[in-house]
Amino acid sequence: MKNAFRTERLVALLKCLMAAYLITGVLLLFVAGLLYKFSIGENVVDISIIVIYCVSSLLAGLFFSKSASSHRFLWGMLAGAAYFLVICAVSAVADPNFAPISNSCITTLLICLGSGMLGGMLG
Repeated sequence: MKNAFRTERLVALLKCLMAAYLITGVLLLFVAGLLYKFSIGENVVDISIIVIYCVSSLLAGLFFSKSASSHRFLWGMLAGAAYFLVICAVSAVADPNFAPISNSCITTLLICLGSGMLGGMLG
């Protein structure tokens, strides 16, 4: 019984992460189009990326906590943490100088955890 529950939750988490990264990809393509078309500044791009992290983590937490019967904020926070961990893994592979203990990385972690938790509470 417990193994079935764990497998079900893991599959649900993977589905939510796939949806969150699909949303992230679409929004990043939109920002890239704006950057190409309008030559927007670096500050606007940085803010856009933070907003994309917020939206994607919030939706991941919302989707993941929908099927939970209790402690939805924790399930949402778990989805935000998983979203962040994948971002860190991709960043570490893409950039050999990636520093996981930096101000921007910790800020991104807090953004993803908070947004995921909020999504869980809304779910």
